[in-house]
Amino acid sequence: MSYIRHESLFTLQELYEMEQKDRFREIFSAINITPILRLVRKTSLYGAPLK
Repeated sequence: MSYIRHESLFTLQELYEMEQKDRFREIFSAINITPILRLVRKTSLYGAPLK
């Protein structure tokens, strides 16, 4: 089984020292959710989605 090494966003100690609101902000700021939003967004304001 192969794996990909990557750098961590921050150390575990830094994570414990962050306030909860800052912790979530830092974690989610590193994730690109644009591709996910494109899949789940509605194309129309009212009614069924347009295809």
